Amino acid sequence: MATPQELYEETKTRLDLNIAKLQVLQREIQEKQTEAQQLMQPIMEDQGALKQLEKLSDVVQPVESK
Repeated sequence: MATPQELYEETKTRLDLNIAKLQVLQREIQEKQTEAQQLMQPIMEDQGALKQLEKLSDVVQPVESK
């Protein structure tokens, strides 16, 4: 049977590892959110350009398959 000291150390190690993993995940999430935010402007610009191009009679729009 584990001693209270061993249980303490095991629990403390697990806690420290989980905190470190959480910090890595939070950093990755922040990076992905920043990356997604940076895509918003080009997406909106492309949507606007497509909307204007759709008005031209010689532009054929592909049929989207579902």
